[in-house]
Amino acid sequence: MCCAVTVRPFVDLARCRRQCFDSDRVTGSTPRCSDELPNSSVTLKNVMIIEYELYADERKEKHCTAKYLTIGGIICTDHGRRRLLANLKNVRQNHGLTAEMRWTKISLRYVDAYKGWLNTFFDDPYARHVLLSVNQSTPGWRAFRAQFRGRFGGDRALASVYYPFLLVAFGALRDTKRWSVYPDAGFFSRDSVLDRVEFVFNRTYKKAFGPKVSRIIRLARSLDSKKSDLIQLADILLGCAACSLFEHRPQSTPRAVVLDHFKRRCASVPVTKRGLQKLSVKEWVRPERFTYEK
Repeated sequence: MCCAVTVRPFVDLARCRRQCFDSDRVTGSTPRCSDELPNSSVTLKNVMIIEYELYADERKEKHCTAKYLTIGGIICTDHGRRRLLANLKNVRQNHGLTAEMRWTKISLRYVDAYKGWLNTFFDDPYARHVLLSVNQSTPGWRAFRAQFRGRFGGDRALASVYYPFLLVAFGALRDTKRWSVYPDAGFFSRDSVLDRVEFVFNRTYKKAFGPKVSRIIRLARSLDSKKSDLIQLADILLGCAACSLFEHRPQSTPRAVVLDHFKRRCASVPVTKRGLQKLSVKEWVRPERFTYEK
């Protein structure tokens, strides 16, 4: 899938990526700096480090009087991101699309375009999607939420939800992975929330691998969905995956047609080329009850 190259220390690569952020992450255009690698792995001190990216969206759901918060994200490498963006651009050109693609905006006129949007994900050999469902009507959640009070209680509560989502998305603790995290400019977009999540997550890895381990999350920054095709793709996948999870049939005919297409593609492509689940669904549990993958 990728090749190994030798680069300068991690801090230089992270700085370079931040400089390229606006052009590359949003539009898929060629980066402005020479150190942005076209590969998904780097070799440093004889250790293979794989760079991953997570593009996430969230929504609130209500089913059978229960309130849910669902968070879903696309996982890919930097090379995979370029491939996905190029294919999404082709779908736009083939269907004359210029507007934002969103689950709540599906119309009969563009049903085929939305199917093509989904096909871009399912046809990619390595891209994955993960969903975390939080039932906010349970006594366990209410007791957990009640502990976050005071001036910054809301931010701490949001961070405590996003943290397990990242644990689910990142999988087993490995010192050979580095991540860039891009949530939609929604619930989790405030710097105070992202900074806390980044701090707690990097602390988790330092406890596991020692204080000298480099930052596992290189960058956490929100993206405007109107300017990011990958956030739009994450939104559509989340809408479909949430409907499947809650066994909900949309009243909108266009959304129902797209949901049926999603289910057919799920059945036809259950795993990636590496044998990983193409779509994973997890339920929120209190942090002390979270079980790490092996």
